[in-house]
Amino acid sequence: MPNLILVHQNTKQALSDLETIAHNVASAGAGIEAHVVDTKTLDWSHAAKVANDATLTVSPMPIKKFAAPRGRVCQGFEYRKCVQNERLRAIGVPVPDWIEIGADTTLDPEQWGPYVVVKPELGRKGAEIRIKRTERVRFKPEDSFPEGHPGRKAPHFAQRFIYTGPWPSNFRVVTLFGKTLMCWRCEADHGYPALESRYGFDGGGVTIVSNKKTSHYSLAFDEDVMRLAEKAHAAFPDQPLLGTDVIRDAETGELFVLETNPRGDTWYMSSATGEMIQRDNGVDFMAQFNALEIASEVLVRKTIELAS
Repeated sequence: MPNLILVHQNTKQALSDLETIAHNVASAGAGIEAHVVDTKTLDWSHAAKVANDATLTVSPMPIKKFAAPRGRVCQGFEYRKCVQNERLRAIGVPVPDWIEIGADTTLDPEQWGPYVVVKPELGRKGAEIRIKRTERVRFKPEDSFPEGHPGRKAPHFAQRFIYTGPWPSNFRVVTLFGKTLMCWRCEADHGYPALESRYGFDGGGVTIVSNKKTSHYSLAFDEDVMRLAEKAHAAFPDQPLLGTDVIRDAETGELFVLETNPRGDTWYMSSATGEMIQRDNGVDFMAQFNALEIASEVLVRKTIELAS
């Protein structure tokens, strides 16, 4: 009998969600025994029993202490954004042009446009993302950044600016092994000055980050956005949970993937962050596509495919 082990992390997923999925998987008639463990568990009482049969361990986020008794382990992992871009482009997923900023980097406005986006490779939650005049982009050594700044952990890179409208917006699609669980559209607070044209930054005060605390979130059902995010998941087959950011060029309609958040901190259906967003915006991520039912079906298939 194959085993599925689901690894839970407090505040990142509701324990009841994983318990429901485990029950559904065990009841699906595929002969799978499903278990839920905490990411900090050291001595698991079922370890010896599980070690006798093919097993798949799935953890949305990096596992802290639990050690799988056997078999394949699929867990979150934090890839640098440029590595994500390379993987995505290799499978034909459109990403904005980018370049890591090194000591000799100079950018030509004729190639990149008058403004580019500069961001850290390991930044989170839109931190330290800036719009800069292309000719002013310069390398800054790690020790020039203050303690705790993401620039001390990894280089910055420049990215072609994509105009998403007067106020920046993006979609986030949460996928489990390439199947959509939920999708939102996020747009920056209209209290910021509007960006009336693609490069109209001269007035100042314009934000280019859509996912701020004051932003507006709504359920999105754009099929082309979700299919692109599902395709993007193929670049990260060992990361079970992705939160892929997709943007649409307001003038051309082209879609681009910005990042996939492969660390897996994106179970918004019941995480502390997700509950806050749902409460503040009057949305229900769980009910949008019936996420638990989809997750259960996906994990039955993946356990049959990957347990060893």
